[in-house]
Amino acid sequence: MDFAEVLPKIKDQIGFTDGVVITGGEPTVHPNLMDMIKQIKELGLLVKLDTNGTNPKLLKELVSEKLVDYVAMDVKGSFEKYNEICGVNIDTKKIQESIEFLIGQNDIDYMFRTTLYPILDESDFQGMAELLKGTKTFQLQQFIPNDFSNSQKVVHLPYRPDQAEKFIQIIKPHVGEVLLRGF
Repeated sequence: MDFAEVLPKIKDQIGFTDGVVITGGEPTVHPNLMDMIKQIKELGLLVKLDTNGTNPKLLKELVSEKLVDYVAMDVKGSFEKYNEICGVNIDTKKIQESIEFLIGQNDIDYMFRTTLYPILDESDFQGMAELLKGTKTFQLQQFIPNDFSNSQKVVHLPYRPDQAEKFIQIIKPHVGEVLLRGF
């Protein structure tokens, strides 16, 4: 759907909502993202950006121009398994740059979140604990199997709550708050 079709629908919601979530896929690959957000902000609405952190340059620009009010960044796992989890080669230096940028922010609220993809183990959470040290909020999300996630020979089942609790105990000393979603 073209943004020119979406903007009137957003305008119709003014008074019923106070913000818009920009999500995707990965929204920072959209060439007109900044202009779209500016139009939303001109309506007096808050903007939350969901990102994977692969475009730290644009993330920094959006934050510095006060075009986003909240950022939720997905951290897929430890950098050792990033490509396996994503199914493509990822420049983890860009991910690290985005993480470090957000952790250093005082002017914007943010959270990091990880979906408990079934190949993650305790060593991944130890790696993420170091990577996310000092972050305000970290959220663990339950993995929900679907045909795509189970298209390989191995069927992936979600972690049980007691398994998720082990991961929480690993990361908890390194972050401000740990949230659990989907259990």
